[in-house]
Amino acid sequence: MNILFLMGTYPSYGGVEKVSTVLANEFVKRGYGVSIISFEQPVPELASEELYSSIKLFKLEKPVYTKNNIKRLSAIIQDNRIDILINQWAVPFYVSRLCYKAIKGTSCKLISVHHNTPDTNARIKDIEIKIEKHIGNSLVNRIKLYCVKLVSRCSLRYTYNRSERFVVLSQSFVNITRDFLFHPSKQKIAVIPNPLTIPYPENKDFNKKKQVIYVGRIEYNQKRTFRVLEIWKEIESLFDDWSLKIVGDGPDKDNLSELIRKYKLKHVEITGFVNPVEYYRNSSILLLTSEYEGFGLVIVEGMAYQVVPLIYGSYSSVYDIIDSGENGFISPPPFSSSLMADKLKELIINENKRNEMAIQAQHKAQKFTLTAIVDQWENLFKELS
Repeated sequence: MNILFLMGTYPSYGGVEKVSTVLANEFVKRGYGVSIISFEQPVPELASEELYSSIKLFKLEKPVYTKNNIKRLSAIIQDNRIDILINQWAVPFYVSRLCYKAIKGTSCKLISVHHNTPDTNARIKDIEIKIEKHIGNSLVNRIKLYCVKLVSRCSLRYTYNRSERFVVLSQSFVNITRDFLFHPSKQKIAVIPNPLTIPYPENKDFNKKKQVIYVGRIEYNQKRTFRVLEIWKEIESLFDDWSLKIVGDGPDKDNLSELIRKYKLKHVEITGFVNPVEYYRNSSILLLTSEYEGFGLVIVEGMAYQVVPLIYGSYSSVYDIIDSGENGFISPPPFSSSLMADKLKELIINENKRNEMAIQAQHKAQKFTLTAIVDQWENLFKELS
């Protein structure tokens, strides 16, 4: 089979981009022909550094939906005898419309992958934040929210209807998808989680420090990174030999730095954008407080390196990853900094329990190894062929 990934931005740093890279390379190892096409290529050197040399990289121009892009994509599909087009950019609808038009008259099958919780997105959350914080006219914001949700539902339903399969990242997303898309048939929905994008460690002897980490973008809408500091300020004075590392960067980095100063926190460091693997190796606890997620890949990455996750359970897929109380803790909604601080204290104080949970966490992470996830993709390809 020949497979073509369609991306909005690639090569680039980001979760979906990294997932696509490791999947593409593994498909090549298993004998598939693989190509990737994108509209923006901001970090082209990543392709030569991370992609197998046999993988072809193509480019389309913006705006997305144009006759020239339809013609070019169709030609690429035909010239490279593409059997499966994997659309990693499931919304907005015109991306799917482009794919649908380009494969018309060919035997190519379209698979669309939704990488987030199906019933929310950044635009929806922006308006919900305004309502929550009483920013602007309440009635106008509620009307906007209704309209944006309706447009999002119609856009996603268009993608669903034009795809042979609609892939979601969690079994819990199946009913959420059906409810949000006005109850289409379940027949097209496939569940395939994201794989580990870092090697599963062979050496299990880690030099764990008294260190808590947050890994991800520093921003408000989705990640709510400031919550990590709200939790940490409740316990920092109690455990002077423990530290918190914020591993990442983002648009709200300056705001987070200001909060560190405001709370007078002494044992917090923002590392900026770095490879997190060494932090996984050295850290004992992973703390995440996102308002919503599609999957939460850094949770699995940390668990593979025996980092015990303490996660705010605002999204249903986290329950696929963590068995709360066995290999980590999930703090139920609504968000409570004091409740999460209590769980963090429990993990810090009880070293034996923390070590036991770390071993169980690494065992659970095996479910999401690249081999296990690509096996699921191959089963899906066989269904379609």
